[in-house]
Amino acid sequence: MRVQIPSCLMFVSACLFFFELHTISVSAQCLSDQKSSLLSLKNDLKFDSSHSTKLVGWNRSVECCTWGGVSCDETGHVIVLDLRNESISGGIKTSSQWKGLNRLEFLSFGGNFLSGKLPESLLQIPSLLGLDLSNNKLSGRVSDLIRVSSYKLTNLDLSSNSFQGSIPEFIFKIPTISTLTLSKNKFSGSVDLDVFGKLKDLYSLDLSYNDLTVIVNERGSFSTLTKLNSLMLASCKLQKVPDIKNHTRLMMLDLSVNELTGEIPSWIWQVGNGYLRFMNLSHNHFSGLQKPYTFPFLLDVLDLHSNELKGDIPVPPRRVYILDYSSNKFGSSIPVDFGNVLRSTLTFSISNSKVVGVIPESIRNASSLRVLDLSRNGLTGSIPLIGNLKDLQSLDLSVNKLTGRIPEQLTNLTSLSFLNVSYNHLSGKIPQGSRFQAFTELSYKGNDGLCGPPLKKSCGKRMS
Repeated sequence: MRVQIPSCLMFVSACLFFFELHTISVSAQCLSDQKSSLLSLKNDLKFDSSHSTKLVGWNRSVECCTWGGVSCDETGHVIVLDLRNESISGGIKTSSQWKGLNRLEFLSFGGNFLSGKLPESLLQIPSLLGLDLSNNKLSGRVSDLIRVSSYKLTNLDLSSNSFQGSIPEFIFKIPTISTLTLSKNKFSGSVDLDVFGKLKDLYSLDLSYNDLTVIVNERGSFSTLTKLNSLMLASCKLQKVPDIKNHTRLMMLDLSVNELTGEIPSWIWQVGNGYLRFMNLSHNHFSGLQKPYTFPFLLDVLDLHSNELKGDIPVPPRRVYILDYSSNKFGSSIPVDFGNVLRSTLTFSISNSKVVGVIPESIRNASSLRVLDLSRNGLTGSIPLIGNLKDLQSLDLSVNKLTGRIPEQLTNLTSLSFLNVSYNHLSGKIPQGSRFQAFTELSYKGNDGLCGPPLKKSCGKRMS
């Protein structure tokens, strides 16, 4: 089981950009020069008309402010051009139509098949506030000599391409940048986090999943940013937790897949003045949580999986929705009242974490659970009566030391689509509810005492 993060939690910049694109409505008749510029652009773009839902409908006989992906201001000038997912391929020509669209504020080519180098002409649209080139096939080194005409640019998304080389220098010449998303490229080399301290309006920064080595300094200029809300530094070869103690507005933090060691510092839970909503520290080498610590009460996502955490299992805040403690080395039992604090939790995993003892009866109070994964531990005792968890879709208790019967009450789990209780010491007849008929013998194998369908072993009269 792996935690599925809601997209608008993970990709703040994309959500903000999407919001801005869709909150501007048509309010005037399109000017003739705007229509001509758009039709010229259409002629220059290579796209698959069988997959297009916007460009394919652009024609001179229709009012252009009603065209798909186009929004205008009250004077009839185009201010939003949303060409996401239009199957556009090839490059973007440097042509005059961009000069004609002289009030364009938001431009998105996200989710297409654009190739070649970064189209510099787009950065020379002086009115541009937001540019989205994410999820394309753009590549190559980005020139340090790019001339940027828009010094109003606030949102720049170059994520999920194949750009190479160092972080582009032109970015640091745009003081208005607020949301910067460079994740999932092939940027390389070392970058000092303090260089981003020049961007005083920075709200969201995502450098994740490149080949970068991010250098962290204490009390550098990065620590002075007052507006930062989201910091995503997954897979950045970090060896030190960034100095974010003074980031009072921070709500989302991802430091996963790095080289962080020792205890998770207790101060990290206080960033954002206790309003932190998303925390991912997975895939590091943390050994424990520095005490005393207090989790933020508004935390929605807490992901600590694939570390080396030992000792007591941390009790999460009561409103956490996604909780992943899997692949650790706790060597302890689940607290008796643990289920009482999971009443709002949708996903809980603590698989492969050397957990011992029994599954607490309080787990039946985690009434919102969709996914429960306690597999690959040393749990003993019986399976609790959790037939009341009506929303449970996935239950994995495999590879433990559980004994006794599979409770007949589990047949009440009408939403259950995945069940695995294999490799325990369970016995007796397998429940035969309608939902259970969908599960194969793989769900039960490795329990010598179990009998009945779908296993080939039949039950004697006593077991029936």
